[in-house]
Amino acid sequence: MKPEIITFTILKKFGGLMHAFSTRKGGLSKGIFAGLNLGLNTNDDKESIAENRKLFFDVLDISEKNLAIPGQIHSDRVSIVEEPGFAGESDALITNKRGIFLTIQTADCFPVFLFDSKQNAVGLVHSGWRGAAQNIVGKTIQSMRDYYNCKPENISTAIGPGIQQNCYQVDRKTAAYFTNAVLKPDGENHYLLDLQLTIINQLINYGIPADQIETDGRCTHCEKELFYSYRRDGNQSGRMMSLIGLKN
Repeated sequence: MKPEIITFTILKKFGGLMHAFSTRKGGLSKGIFAGLNLGLNTNDDKESIAENRKLFFDVLDISEKNLAIPGQIHSDRVSIVEEPGFAGESDALITNKRGIFLTIQTADCFPVFLFDSKQNAVGLVHSGWRGAAQNIVGKTIQSMRDYYNCKPENISTAIGPGIQQNCYQVDRKTAAYFTNAVLKPDGENHYLLDLQLTIINQLINYGIPADQIETDGRCTHCEKELFYSYRRDGNQSGRMMSLIGLKN
């Protein structure tokens, strides 16, 4: 079965821009990882992962050698990408180089896609609660301004699927990083965190117009047939991949 990918209306209108968010549909992994598991660091069969990645990149018609890959350490670090390959211990990537495709992997955290059509610069952010608490989205926008002269009003943004508020319980210590506007009490010393709304607010606070933000409101934790979820499955969870870049 052909891999099923998610794209965004707000980004599809730009010629030469490639972007995608994978689902677990269409892969060769079996058992607990069944589907299109793209996570190299999972306990899945390595041959299945390699075949899954080939299927995914074939659908996109790009080569794996053109990927930029961050370490993803739940930080606020932004890497400036000049060439493909390992992009350092960071959780956000930006580039204005054609033919390089920025990637991250997720299994509940939110992917944030950024594109400035005036400066032909792209960004991709991995934002879990730690990244959101450190405002990694805002810091990525600031980096695009500093390095590529991007103006926030020219940046089109999409937020992919992630764990939604009704499934995302956090403790008091974690909740303390966030405002009451994105929290719901959920028993003694526990709260439900709206991480996607937190990211939307950060985008707007850094000047992205609200009508230039597209969101996918589906929940990775709830939709087991479509998405992997670390909160749901722990170490038995596979990974989805997000990708963005400008074709040569």
